[in-house]
Amino acid sequence: MNQQRGNILFNTLLVVLCAVIAVLIYMLAGGPMPGEKKSVGVASPQMDISDSGADISTNDTYAGEFSDGLGVPDSAQEFALDEFGAGISERDVFNRDINNDGRIDRITRTRNENGTVHFFYEYVIELNTGNGFVDITPDGFRTTEGADCALQKLKFIFQPEFRVIKISRKWQETWDTPTMAQRTEYTLNNNQLVPGNTVDMRTVCDVSELFYQE
Repeated sequence: MNQQRGNILFNTLLVVLCAVIAVLIYMLAGGPMPGEKKSVGVASPQMDISDSGADISTNDTYAGEFSDGLGVPDSAQEFALDEFGAGISERDVFNRDINNDGRIDRITRTRNENGTVHFFYEYVIELNTGNGFVDITPDGFRTTEGADCALQKLKFIFQPEFRVIKISRKWQETWDTPTMAQRTEYTLNNNQLVPGNTVDMRTVCDVSELFYQE
């Protein structure tokens, strides 16, 4: 009889001990205390800042991939290169009202390859006269680009009024040799795109970075 009572007491204590251990494990795992209501957390929304739409033509100083400001093209074409990897590889057309006359003008950007790491974009700016398009592109409206450095870049700005910023530098000794960069701003005057004064900026290898530091 005493042995039977001892077994019952032992089994009871073993059950209680297992229950206590289970409660402790649950609490350590983050469960609520007895009598405590479990709170439900709501995650804070996260914003994707990789494409914030910031205008790098103003005073932004962050680093990032350069944009010429034209945005998404209204039409795009791709072309096959020759056996040496040279020729026109793509052509994008942007329909924009440049001079705010209610007519849609046209900017064409063409990428030219020469079979090496160097290439250039050529721009053509045309005003819609109502009877056709007139080319108002200034001389030298193209980029000069390589694998590590760009010697000339263009940035198109549409607000508050249309203008184009060109930043360029001269080649010296090697492609990657930094030289003094110069900035020229083009604005519309009587439906002609005319340059303003050219000013020195600083010595760089890649002129792209200077568009973030104006």
